[in-house]
Amino acid sequence: MSNYLKIAAVNLKHNTAPHLLLAIVIALLTPVIFGISSLNEQESAQPLEMFLSLTGIVLLTPVFLPEQNENIRDLVRTKQIDDFAIYFIRLVYSVLFLAVIFGIFTIIMHHCESDVTIQHFTGGFASGIFLGALGFSFAGITGNSIIGYMISMMYYICNFMLKEDLHHWYLFSMSFGNFEGKYWLSGSVAAIFLITFVIIRKCRK
Repeated sequence: MSNYLKIAAVNLKHNTAPHLLLAIVIALLTPVIFGISSLNEQESAQPLEMFLSLTGIVLLTPVFLPEQNENIRDLVRTKQIDDFAIYFIRLVYSVLFLAVIFGIFTIIMHHCESDVTIQHFTGGFASGIFLGALGFSFAGITGNSIIGYMISMMYYICNFMLKEDLHHWYLFSMSFGNFEGKYWLSGSVAAIFLITFVIIRKCRK
């Protein structure tokens, strides 16, 4: 266990810190763009779904980024600990950071007298982690994080234009009083993570 904690600490310091800082900047900008005081139930969903969800892209897409450097990739694969364990560690703490950001932001909204509940937290988090999962998957499978960022951002932009076409996978459904789609997003995230690891493992053989 101590080895895994050391791996997490090293990765946090050298790989994740800049992305975490950017996610915090996005969180700080969210109330400037939307306002978070005295919002009703549907209005409270908007900053969480429509802007704070971008933190998912920032935190999850770079999970495979260090190994895109061939020298780092070769070095990691010489170590006793499997590189997939390292990927999983990065993924876990990135998801935790995402949850913390959404949790703190929801609490702040509550103190600003907005009508937010645990449902707003889980719904916003579902949209954020889904966007991040898309970036994570395409970055991992293609070996190119830029592609991961592009795909997730393209999907995010499509949500402003293709509401009816996206059906259950519409990111902003809570802003229109519908929470059902969040279950589909959450289930899809688990499938995306699993499929991504399976494909990368098979391509390795």
